[in-house]
Amino acid sequence: MDIRKEKIYFYLFYIVGEWAFITCGHHALIAGNRKAAIDGVILTIILAVIFTALQYFEYSEAGFTISDGVYGSAFYASTGLHGLITIVPIKFKNKNMFIF
Repeated sequence: MDIRKEKIYFYLFYIVGEWAFITCGHHALIAGNRKAAIDGVILTIILAVIFTALQYFEYSEAGFTISDGVYGSAFYASTGLHGLITIVPIKFKNKNMFIF
């Protein structure tokens, strides 16, 4: 199997796993199970931080820059936006963990 396909499948299962943990935490919160809700959020935060680190390594290993034309610009704009969408909820979840 091509390494790029393996990386895509890895990210796919990783993001689905992250979604599953936050969903379990949400359902636990609705059911009144505070410990399971906190555990679900903590696992989601850990996975999101790992995902952000993996994005950083992917950026540093890329053989092109943002100034290399349309491909570089499109890559960094789209993955940067995705990274922003990942980092903002991490901060929100971290802040709300102390409110519980």
